[in-house]
Parts: sequence; C-alpha cells; structure tokens
Amino acid sequence: FFFFFFFFKQKTAYEMLRSLVGSEMCIRDRGRRMEYWREVPSSNFMYHFKWMPFLKAVNFDQLSYCQKQMVNHFEFHHEITTKDLLFKNLMTYSELNKINVFDYVPLTFVIDVDSQTYTQDFAKFTQCYDAIAAATENNKNAEDHKQCLKLVNTKIQQVNLSRERRMVSHCRPKLAETHFAGKNIWLLKATGFNRGRGVSVFDSMEKLKSLIHFYSEFAETPGNLVKAENADEQIQSLIMSVKSRTFVIQKYIERPLLIHNRKFDIRVWVLVTHEMKVYFFKEGYIRTSCSEYSIDEEGINRVGVHLTNNAVQKYCQQYGEFEDGNQLSFAEFQVVSPVTE
Repeated sequence: FFFFFFFFKQKTAYEMLRSLVGSEMCIRDRGRRMEYWREVPSSNFMYHFKWMPFLKAVNFDQLSYCQKQMVNHFEFHHEITTKDLLFKNLMTYSELNKINVFDYVPLTFVIDVDSQTYTQDFAKFTQCYDAIAAATENNKNAEDHKQCLKLVNTKIQQVNLSRERRMVSHCRPKLAETHFAGKNIWLLKATGFNRGRGVSVFDSMEKLKSLIHFYSEFAETPGNLVKAENADEQIQSLIMSVKSRTFVIQKYIERPLLIHNRKFDIRVWVLVTHEMKVYFFKEGYIRTSCSEYSIDEEGINRVGVHLTNNAVQKYCQQYGEFEDGNQLSFAEFQVVSPVTE
C-alpha cells in the first residue's frame, strides 16, 4: 500500500482513475463515499461484492445461492485472457461461423513443448516460415512488395493448418498487406504473462529455437536477475524473466500505423456484467514507444522499438521525452500529426 499512497500523492484525480481503474484501492475509496456500502472482514462469507486481485483467490463453489454475491472475475476467463486459448477459441468461433480467422488476426501458431503434437505443430509453422523465406529471397530486389506478397500467399495457402486432413476455410493461412514489408519477422509469445514479459521478436529459425529452449528450460526468475549495464539489457532482462512451455508464434505486423514514426497501441476499459452486457468506457489512452520504428538488423533486436508496454518503455533512455509517461489521451491523440504507415 505504500506504493499506492505515493502514487496518489503524485497524480491528479483523473490520472489516478486512468491508471488505477479496477484496482482494489479505487474500489475501496469509492465504497467509503457510498453510505450504503460497508466493508467487512475477508473472513465474512455474507458479502454482496468481493474484490480480489487474482482469479485463483476466488472460490466459485462457495458463492451463495441464497443471496446475490458478485466477484470481479468470471470463472474460466482464461479461455479468452491467455494468448493460446484466445486464439484457439477464435479458431472455433471462425469454424462455426464459416469465416477465416486470418481475416482478423495475424498468421498464428500455438505450440506446447510437452504436447504429443508438438513436432507436427512446429512443422506447420516451419512450412509457412520457409514459404515466406523462399518468396522473399526470390524477390528481394523487387520494389513492389504487393507482387511479392501475392506470391507469398500463394505458397502459404498450400499449408494445411487444420487438425483435419482436408484443407478447411476457417484457418486458411494468409498475410494482409500490413503484415509484410519484404521481410520474414515474427513474434514469440510465452502464454499467461503480461507487461511484455516473454515476448520476443525474431527473423530466423535459429533464434526461434534458441528462445524456445531458453524459456522452457533456463529462463531466469525475477529473484536472480543480474543488474543490467544499460537500458536495452534491462529491458531484455525483464522480457526473459519468465518460464513457459507453451507459446504463440505470430506474424509480426511489418507495416504498422505509426505516430511520428513510432509505434503505439490503444487501451480501453470494458465492463462485462453477469448478464453478458458489455460497456465501453468512453475514455481510453494511447501508449507510445519512444524509439523510432525500425525493422533493420539492429532495430529487430531492440525490444523497446516494438513493445509499447509501460513496464518496458520506462527503462528506455527517451522515456517521457515526447509524451508524458509515453501516453496520450484520446483528445490529445486527435491533434497529433502525422499518423503514418
């Protein structure tokens, strides 16, 4: 709580809400200002609303049927909040609705080191990677990436990503124009983590295999990290401080939308009720990178160029130089120019 107290002392009311919305501190403060709410000890089972920071702390079997009790988590929400299960469920949804999942998300593969299908799953990625590599090698001097992309899509669409023997439309591999700029760049994402941890950029099979081996066998834990000499090493140390044996491999968007030639993402808050009604909060914010976007050999290896997470950006030398805390409100974003590809 000392950290949050210090945070309150430094921020405006709007910034506190924007940064801590959904936190236990905000809920508790809001409850004190509503006379009909009364805080009870955590041992009291006759509560109406319980706020817990983690799903594992909620025992859904003990929720009462005699009175309405609410908690701030949905049971089984990991089905859409972990990277691997989110994609698997998108695949299922696409199959049921006869649409191609890759019309909406980049080319994606899920691999589990301990799975009996690991070799086959990894081979499917390898087929697509090799097809893109061959097409780009044969057209590396071409100025028109669209023509090369057409050849790439012709080749990768021959790869069957379905578990079935026949080719099915809901997972026919394809690349959008923004996903290809003449290179073969991918993301490896360890599942079940946040703040950019376990996310690495790679453009070679050797690096991919090395990353998987490291994350699944030798990844460091935060307790034994060595103090880094510079910002890039500090960021890399943070990224590599997780251990995982399940991964998502996803095509990198090589031609992203940029603000002043820097990457950004959009954060919004959503409330989902127990009746499955969804509400979007009208405010949100833009998170920016403080490094110019680059996918040359040096740029690929600089994580701060590609990941806009505050947990990553705060270690960058230019953090806060362009935007306060590398963030923009929606109103501020409207007057920012230029926005380019």
